[in-house]
Amino acid sequence: MPKKFEFKLQSLLNFRRHKELIAQQEVSQAVMDLLNCQEQIKSLEEQRAGAEVVLEERVKEGVSATVFNQYSDYITGLGYSIQRERQQEVHYETVLTEKRKILKQRSIDKKAMERLREKRKLEHTQMLLYEEQKELDEISSLKTARDIANALE
Repeated sequence: MPKKFEFKLQSLLNFRRHKELIAQQEVSQAVMDLLNCQEQIKSLEEQRAGAEVVLEERVKEGVSATVFNQYSDYITGLGYSIQRERQQEVHYETVLTEKRKILKQRSIDKKAMERLREKRKLEHTQMLLYEEQKELDEISSLKTARDIANALE
């Protein structure tokens, strides 16, 4: 019975697969963070544009200085919020770039180990085929020798 192929570094391969999976999840999270930030920026910009339109309409109708200052402060505050979110967006883009680099390296490490496993499996299969051929040749030689011995008798 031929012995079954056993990859001695299987636990390391499993570990590398696990590390790649974690890196994929981290990339997904970074993408979601970036998308959420971009949506927040879009929402704040829409709020600011809406407030500016309302302020213009109120100014045309005539508005007190207090109300004007409130709208102005609100619009200014939205501007600061947009600025903060844009800085956060840059941060998320940087994090995403780093996470993608890590994922790429993890994938390379895993693929290298998988290639080694396949190479070792192929070597094992070739060794089994060689041993089987050797046995068949030996059996054939014994049969031929027996036939010759029987023919001489």
